[in-house]
Amino acid sequence: MLSVVAVVVMALVACAVVGGVHWYLWRRLVRDVTRPGSRYRRLGGWALGALAVLMAAAAGGGQAGLPFAAHRVLAWPGFLWAAALLYLLLALLVGEVVRFALLRRGRRRGAAAEPAAPEPEPA
Repeated sequence: MLSVVAVVVMALVACAVVGGVHWYLWRRLVRDVTRPGSRYRRLGGWALGALAVLMAAAAGGGQAGLPFAAHRVLAWPGFLWAAALLYLLLALLVGEVVRFALLRRGRRRGAAAEPAAPEPEPA
């Protein structure tokens, strides 16, 4: 049997990981493509927050004593979001690697294609 401290530590680590992944998704999918203070940015933030809570309710609802009917209603969208979250995270991480490679290649080409400034002639 796990001690209460171990369960609390595991729950905090799980919350930190899930929260960090949702923050990364919000940053890449919402913040980077919307204007600050826009309706879409607020809507995207609320949607990702609600999906994070839904996923946590689906994962821990049965152990928390949630009635079976309520857990069944929360479980399928929560676990579906968990699967979609995994695929989205993997796709974004692959995209980050490609983005880094293209930015690095562009910097190299920009430096090589830049003509050297002509030196001033002595008077």
